Amino acid sequence: MSHSPDSSPSSPRRQFIGELAAGAAALAAVACAPAATASSTTQAPAPTPTPPTAANTAPTAPPLPIPPQTWDVSWTNRITAKHKVVFDSPEIEEGTALYHAVSYLQSVKDVFGTGDSDASVVVILRHAAVPLLYNDAMWEKYNIGTATKTLDQKTKAPVTRNIYYQRLDAQGKPIEDRPTPTIRSLTNRGVIFVGCDLATRGFARRFGDATKQEMRDVYAELKANLVPGASLLTTGVFAMLLAQEAGCSFMKAT
Repeated sequence: MSHSPDSSPSSPRRQFIGELAAGAAALAAVACAPAATASSTTQAPAPTPTPPTAANTAPTAPPLPIPPQTWDVSWTNRITAKHKVVFDSPEIEEGTALYHAVSYLQSVKDVFGTGDSDASVVVILRHAAVPLLYNDAMWEKYNIGTATKTLDQKTKAPVTRNIYYQRLDAQGKPIEDRPTPTIRSLTNRGVIFVGCDLATRGFARRFGDATKQEMRDVYAELKANLVPGASLLTTGVFAMLLAQEAGCSFMKAT
């Protein structure tokens, strides 16, 4: 069963929430402080700053790798069919978004008697779900199966490849004789897959820390090892909004 990397203490979401809470506490302290009045005749001396020490200095996380300056949004030009939908998936949840895409294509066929060309489907994989767009080499190298608690159904051990990209038979060959709820099968049917670059940079920091590599090198490696047909955009939220601007109806998949 797939779970979000949020279960890890060092996950991007937990870190973000911690930073947000710290910021909120600082704002609350300012807002609750007594205001100075015009009638005050004396002023308390400013407190002497305490020099930083190992005990009172919190560690500062290194910055994320710098994102690219240009972005490919040509996928929006492919949203031209009569029926249009974007599925927003911030979590893996056993590939639920892929099942939604398969169901939508089948429903268009059943209801209107048309084919895949009559539907434009976009799947946005962001936050904890963006590893679905990394290829087998990345899943094996960075133990993504363990990080996401994605287990092999037979052995119950963490997977060492991206099982959401394609299904394999007993001989390890791709199953291509019928449509499946996998990224490869859906891409061949015209489904558009876009991932979150911000989340990818977060995973680059996480993997870099775990393997003692430079984050920028891991980031470049992840970008170079996306599954065929996938692309990244600044944020998954922005990609989802672009899809809606192009006419897609919105559905939260996870």
